[in-house]
Amino acid sequence: MSKIIEQLYKDNQVMPLLLKRKMGMFEKHKDIAEEFEYWIQNGKYVSDSPLEIEGYTAERLAREISNLDGEGAFIMLIELREDPQKAIEKLKGGFKQK
Repeated sequence: MSKIIEQLYKDNQVMPLLLKRKMGMFEKHKDIAEEFEYWIQNGKYVSDSPLEIEGYTAERLAREISNLDGEGAFIMLIELREDPQKAIEKLKGGFKQK
């Protein structure tokens, strides 16, 4: 379990049940968790060989889609990996473009 991610959620008073659910998501996708940790610690996205899932990086998601900066971008990477078709439909139709 990532102590860095867990501490961010605790600092933001995320409810215990939601905390457990989110931490479980990052446990299943350790590579995405590592980039999220980098973002938490450095305040910027990985620029040297970032993860790309279905053509999206966390930075691209944050740049192109409103409300997906930071944690939201990494959660969306998980969604893109687990259910690409549903996530892409969500990106195209459910989020306001910047």
